[in-house]
Amino acid sequence: GDIRIETPDTNEAKELLKFCRKFTVPMRQAMRGKGLMTAKDNAKKPVLHLCFIAPGHCFVGYSYPTNNSQFFMGIPRLRFPSDAPSRSTLKLEEAFHVFIPRDEWDERLAPGMWGVDLGACPGGWTYQLVKRSMFVHCVDNGMMADSLMETGQIKHHMVDGFKFEPDRKNVTWIICDMVEKPARVAHLMGEWIIKGWAKEALFNLKLPMKGRYDEVLQDIENLKLFLIENKVKFKMQAKHLYHDREEITVHIQSLSNISPH
Repeated sequence: GDIRIETPDTNEAKELLKFCRKFTVPMRQAMRGKGLMTAKDNAKKPVLHLCFIAPGHCFVGYSYPTNNSQFFMGIPRLRFPSDAPSRSTLKLEEAFHVFIPRDEWDERLAPGMWGVDLGACPGGWTYQLVKRSMFVHCVDNGMMADSLMETGQIKHHMVDGFKFEPDRKNVTWIICDMVEKPARVAHLMGEWIIKGWAKEALFNLKLPMKGRYDEVLQDIENLKLFLIENKVKFKMQAKHLYHDREEITVHIQSLSNISPH
């Protein structure tokens, strides 16, 4: 249905990008001429990938439309907002692009919603909710950026993120980028969903130096079992985003109508 001719995201490989762009059109035409591609781009068909690592050397593969990146080379072209408190804001913006379908943003990222940001300081993730006209409980013993405080849209709680409980149970989003053990963060997010304190959770799991893949599998499996045992219907997604560092980002959407308790 489509073809993508790309390179690794390295300075050396990027020198091949000009060639890749020029090579894409004749390659696409040649494949269509041989009947190897649909006459027009088809988003429901698999995508052919050619990844050039050096002149004349490439890997060939394919991906399914339900499991590939919407971005060229998997890199979202997001601009860092000059008024954002930290570059971590790009992690959450990318997560919204990847995990929330664009045609659902008006409903699921709506103005007037309440969110909770655990480990909020200085406010990189909070910024994304504030700019969407949401209200945010910011939980962190550190100081929040003055620019966010001045919006009147946030309440700063200088308490432990693992002990915080919102007074009013009207929260839609719980977000968390705390530097803590991943198993502990995953369990905490599960508790927020199970108790009905939030409808959606978006959080990072910081990975250990060794056994990262095993850690991720175990933490996500334990979280799934935790939710299932408490009879919660849910949708879960996890991905190492382009703007992530030594971490992965996880999204949970509760599909159960849970009364907060």
